[in-house]
Amino acid sequence: MICEVELPIVTDGRTVEGCGLYIGACGPAQPADLPDAAANPETAALRVRDGNVLFAGRWPTPTAFAVYSFLEDTLGVRWFAPGTLWEYVPKGTPGELAVEVAERVMVPGTSPRVWSGHAWTPDWKAWSLRNKAVLSEVVPRRQFQNNLHRVFPAATYGKTHPEYYPLINGERWIPGKDAGTHWRPCESNPDVQRLTVEFARRWFDQNPNIDSFSVGMDDIARLCSCEQCRAWDPAPDSYEQRQFSNRHYTFVNAIAREIAKTHPDRYVGTLIYNIARQLPEKVDRLEPNVFGFITETSGAWWMPGRREEDHELTREWARRCQHLSRYDYYGFASIGPRFVPHSMAEQIAFDKALGMEGMYVEVYTFLPHTAPMIWAMARLQWDHRQDIDALLNEFYQGMYGPSAGLMKQYFDLLERSYNVERPGRGAWEHRNLRNQALSISPEDLDAGLALLDRATAAAADDDTRRRIDVHRGALQYASYAVKAHALSSNLIALAVTDEASAVAALEQAEKLAALAAEREVFWADAMERQDLLGETLRGLGGMGYLATGQIASLERGGPIGVMKALGWYTRMAPDQLQAVARRLAERPGGSVNDTVRAWLWAQDAKPENLVANAGFEDRAANQAEAEKDWSTAGAPAGWSTWSSTPGTRFELVAGQGREGSVAAALTGAASSACFLQTVPAKAGERFLVMCWVRLDPANQPGASHLTVRFRDSKGAWHKRRDLEPTLEVLQDVADWQPVVVVLTMPEDGGSMVIMPGARGMAETGRVFFDDLAVYRLPETF
Repeated sequence: MICEVELPIVTDGRTVEGCGLYIGACGPAQPADLPDAAANPETAALRVRDGNVLFAGRWPTPTAFAVYSFLEDTLGVRWFAPGTLWEYVPKGTPGELAVEVAERVMVPGTSPRVWSGHAWTPDWKAWSLRNKAVLSEVVPRRQFQNNLHRVFPAATYGKTHPEYYPLINGERWIPGKDAGTHWRPCESNPDVQRLTVEFARRWFDQNPNIDSFSVGMDDIARLCSCEQCRAWDPAPDSYEQRQFSNRHYTFVNAIAREIAKTHPDRYVGTLIYNIARQLPEKVDRLEPNVFGFITETSGAWWMPGRREEDHELTREWARRCQHLSRYDYYGFASIGPRFVPHSMAEQIAFDKALGMEGMYVEVYTFLPHTAPMIWAMARLQWDHRQDIDALLNEFYQGMYGPSAGLMKQYFDLLERSYNVERPGRGAWEHRNLRNQALSISPEDLDAGLALLDRATAAAADDDTRRRIDVHRGALQYASYAVKAHALSSNLIALAVTDEASAVAALEQAEKLAALAAEREVFWADAMERQDLLGETLRGLGGMGYLATGQIASLERGGPIGVMKALGWYTRMAPDQLQAVARRLAERPGGSVNDTVRAWLWAQDAKPENLVANAGFEDRAANQAEAEKDWSTAGAPAGWSTWSSTPGTRFELVAGQGREGSVAAALTGAASSACFLQTVPAKAGERFLVMCWVRLDPANQPGASHLTVRFRDSKGAWHKRRDLEPTLEVLQDVADWQPVVVVLTMPEDGGSMVIMPGARGMAETGRVFFDDLAVYRLPETF
């Protein structure tokens, strides 16, 4: 406490003797104390009368904003991160507290402020409220996300009006129960427009405090290809090129014009994203009652030219859309240090200069890496004129005391390293552990750990040391991915041409195996920590957003290095092969060594392969019924196919397999596509999963991979997505590449789905798959 005095709390609403702090409609509060009814509904007011301080808002949450603004701005209290360890309360004179309070009205500079993925525990929720990073009961222009699927439920219209649904490959696609929400109706159909308007009008009438209705789209996969819908597109091949801005905003404007006739004070919202992010060629302006949230990834401004491209697109959208807001991705659940406070501050200032209104942030951040930036974001959303460096320094001084200078050096290092372009690095880190591992170099990581050690030594108290230990644990957690990627890349690139290089490959593989064994223990212990690191891991893991299951892809250089070395011994020194294999089998446990031993066991034991039609030699017609939104039409026997977008080609190609046999080919997966096969399994069982992959051409864009997903005992996707491996193959390699992983079925697991696939390919890009295998492993091997 500031002055070590606890004030009595009275809840009967009456006026008390002497000076009082009155929250809401109680005591001497008057209707005139409330913010103006025409003001932003998130507005809070602080009133002073007759020696009393009154906290007012037209809704409970803005009233709380008034209280927390008083605690922050008048008393100097700070909540830098969730939990009492991260609170800062100034120390005053015991028994005394004198403050000067001035009346003021507080209007958020950014409204609405939507924080997605930052409320894992009660402490995190309390932090969000105290930092005024939550939504009021009423907010302006909030509804903009995918919504049309609610207007056209298949149970209502599927049988009687199939023409309401998208025409795909010449047939009306009626969504089934597992079809999801990533589709749009036939938007050019006048009845579809009429029903959408009627639905929106009912929505407004039933929800008088909500000022908006969404006709937005998100990750839409299925759109209508009828002649009338295609006539809204700017070019004959717009549908094939997935250029849908023109048709989308034509539809948006049509709905908005009708809504304005009956509800002139209401708005139509949309997300300016993905296939509707680029400017439409035939729609010069959106209607005045339309608002949009435009997506951007400001964390990707390390890419040459990306900042300027984003700024120019935003400027043009601001000219076309009267009510524009921002949508960004600050965390991506990246375990790497995605710390970019200056890009964040620049973005907010740029947006405010254009008159942009609200902000939706997919936070999902690894908070021990980013806490200063996330706290600063909450402050800037209320007043973007604050200086970002002053905010960061306030965090460092409040949390680290004498260690503040060293911690500033540490976070500056994270930001500098993150903004470096690196070979093979991509901007999208969500569920992409490779890109997360490239967010910092191994050298900068070691320098960061050294700075944290120095900061710990300089700390003045145990609380400061505990905070620094959280940061150190987070950086060490990330280090296992960063260093594994570096070691694995070296092993994969290593040419084994003689005994010296074979020995070097085995030695480097052993080093990677030791790192993997250490990682397994550290990562398991970190998940159980009762601090900000543990809470972050459990929160992101509970959402299924941690990509740690992909660690096998970063560590795959270990098994590949061993395979190359054993191949050399097989060809050039067969008399030494058994001794080398025996030494490998005797190595201690750990994911890399387990994979090597499992592979050696499979070569010797020749176990049953649980994959049906593993080499794609069975070319009989597939008569099986398709699951979910998968397809079996034209798929190899025993397999299904899935693509998020039309245009992907699935084939069986003779003469392209590893030994001149048949291979499965996937061509032109512009978004994401894969073959699928379900393999029964039980919780606790271990399996060796193998696949061979070849790119054609070798230098094509995109990523080709083997993913394994788990299903629970009821057949639903398993909640532990963080345990599901995805192994990507290397670009610029023309030969067949092996993909090998050992996995354990999680608790309540009922089956696994083997998914060789690709994403982000060029139209002519092709990838071949052959000789898939799933082997059930014995307890010892």
